Amino acid sequence: MRKITITAILVSLITVVAVYAQTGLNNTEDSVQLAKWETLAEQGDTAAMHRLIEFYDENSTIYVEVEDVIEPDGYEWTEEEVDSLNLANKSNADRTKLYSNRLNYWLDKGIAMNDPVALATKGMRLYYEDEAEAVSYLSKAADAGNAQAALFCGSACLNQRRGNDAFKYLSLAYKLGAPSAGWHLAMCYAAGIGTSPDREKAIEAMRHSAMMNYPEAVLEMQRIEPDNKMWQHKADSLDIQFSDFPIISD
Repeated sequence: MRKITITAILVSLITVVAVYAQTGLNNTEDSVQLAKWETLAEQGDTAAMHRLIEFYDENSTIYVEVEDVIEPDGYEWTEEEVDSLNLANKSNADRTKLYSNRLNYWLDKGIAMNDPVALATKGMRLYYEDEAEAVSYLSKAADAGNAQAALFCGSACLNQRRGNDAFKYLSLAYKLGAPSAGWHLAMCYAAGIGTSPDREKAIEAMRHSAMMNYPEAVLEMQRIEPDNKMWQHKADSLDIQFSDFPIISD
């Protein structure tokens, strides 16, 4: 039985490497590592599946045909340069297509298992396309303890004016340690969204987010506590170059 298992692993690994070879990826370190993760994930290794989902999600970009390019200084690319750029883009597009297909494959597998990472990734990819559908995935991932999913779910519910759900998931994201959750939760406490207005709790949540170096929270605490030099030091260290808008009224 042991020999059969080893043979199955080798066949799976060879198959995956062959797929990458067809797209010109067999000479990269990524292809070797991905092939190993693919094999482990097929055997039920959840950590390997998570690595695959993360990698494919980060590298699934969109190929765009370029007609002409003009630099800020007015230099216009020649037809040969544009063709060269499109050739490079096409090569990247082949890799992207493979990555996108593999991402969808592992997302489907993970979602069928109610895996929080797969659910969260699916929801976040849908976030700017269909918030309602995104929330259906994000809420499941959040309920399973995924901090990023809880944050996105709470933000989406805020946009949809679902105050109670927004407060619920932002509170969960806050407990799970998402740095920006305190800033969002402070907004709920300050404006009475999904909860009773409470300035003290708003400041407490905002301070927590600022201590985790969330820039907007640092600026808000600097406005609320102008004599506290810690906030100025944090603002300087984070090199914040934008203005904030008041959330917690005086």
